[in-house]
Amino acid sequence: MVPEHSELAVLRALGSTVRQAILEQLGQGPATSAMLARALDSNTGVTSYHLRELAKAGLVERDVTRGRAQYWRTVAGDVRFRDPQDSSAPALAQSVIDLRLAGLAASVDGYLRRDDLSPAWRDAALFSQATLTLAPEELAELARAYLELVGRWTDAARDRSAVADHRAVRLALFAFPTDGTAPDPKE
Repeated sequence: MVPEHSELAVLRALGSTVRQAILEQLGQGPATSAMLARALDSNTGVTSYHLRELAKAGLVERDVTRGRAQYWRTVAGDVRFRDPQDSSAPALAQSVIDLRLAGLAASVDGYLRRDDLSPAWRDAALFSQATLTLAPEELAELARAYLELVGRWTDAARDRSAVADHRAVRLALFAFPTDGTAPDPKE
């Protein structure tokens, strides 16, 4: 989350399926409201409105490097918010999580159906799950290290001109304590 924007503003921006779809499209690269309207089978008035709302929350910005047409791009960095039980808007935070998980599942399904990726991309992709035993302070340290790592790989921190075959890559991390109940070996 961009620090100067409130968590509530981010949650409100992410609470719309249209805005989630716009962010998904902009994750592929900068676009105009007209390009987004075509991709989302909508109109420019709707996409322009939602782009402005996403900008107010600090999630997108105008791409001034693109010439005369008004292009928009995602803001470098991660998008995060607090646990719904610790949020000032728990129901909204929960609905955003539900939307994000559904979007992630759809993205994974779309990836698995693709037949246009080279073996190098298939070899580089990662599906991983781990269970660690951590104290709250260690989980917080892991989160900081993850965010630092993501920051090193953002486009803003790197020169993309020297990389021939680059694509947007979805990265998601969910780090939370399990219920602590071990499975019953008798079952």
